[in-house]
Amino acid sequence: MKSILLGLGLGLAAALASPLPAQAAESVYELSFADLERNPAPLEQYRGRILLLNFWATWCPPCIREMPSMTRLQQHFNAGDLSVVAVNVGESPEAIASFRQKLDTPLAFELLLDESGSAFRELGIPGLPMSYLYDRDGTLLETVTGGHEWDSPQSIAKIEAWLQR
Repeated sequence: MKSILLGLGLGLAAALASPLPAQAAESVYELSFADLERNPAPLEQYRGRILLLNFWATWCPPCIREMPSMTRLQQHFNAGDLSVVAVNVGESPEAIASFRQKLDTPLAFELLLDESGSAFRELGIPGLPMSYLYDRDGTLLETVTGGHEWDSPQSIAKIEAWLQR
């Protein structure tokens, strides 16, 4: 009986953790956010590359902790092979500029805006940080909830394997 309840509990947890965009991989290229100057920044521009799409905020400690590893990951790979894109949810360009001035190391990846926070509703994001890895065709490869060490040997090996497909 315990194993049945545990299985049901794990299944429910997995179902609750699965975000909406996982079922609609082709839609990643239909998404558009804004750049830091508030110009449209469609994700279509990343087609043909592995895409790490990360959602974050300046007030989120795990988000901030994972950013240096995202910079190192982007620097490890050719920009034509991998694009790291971090979408700030709910904050202004001014808040992000202030945050960036306080960093010890500059960020080496694209920052986009979702000032209204619509990603939470429209994409079903349960919390921050939330990351999605897509292949060159926009197929969802992996969903990562919470902070992650993006330049770990395991993460790099996965991305290298996906690039060889």
